Amino acid sequence: MEIGSLDDIKLPLVPLRDVEVEVMRKGPRDTVLDSSAKLDGLTQKALDFYDDLLSEPLSLDDGKLLAAQTDAARTILSTQIRVDDSRLRKRTTDTLAALLERIDQEDVRLMKLVGQDRE
Repeated sequence: MEIGSLDDIKLPLVPLRDVEVEVMRKGPRDTVLDSSAKLDGLTQKALDFYDDLLSEPLSLDDGKLLAAQTDAARTILSTQIRVDDSRLRKRTTDTLAALLERIDQEDVRLMKLVGQDRE
């Protein structure tokens, strides 16, 4: 059966009936927990902690302190790389959209010019 042959199909008429639905709530609706403010506070605490940790002079004698400082530095650099990458992608995407818009405008302008030359 081809799709075009379905154009003239007639569906049978079916009587409609009203249905009443009762909705029962079991209790108050849970509110959405927005933890962004809490996350911002904890992020600031973590940054302050890392700042204090990395402000300590490097000591090759204290292996635990050196390991903590190395881990802190690695975490901070990794996070900064991700943030920079995200910023670069956004900037690239924004530039690409503007460039595509400009190309479209130039295409329209050129089509008008070509159309005038033919007349």
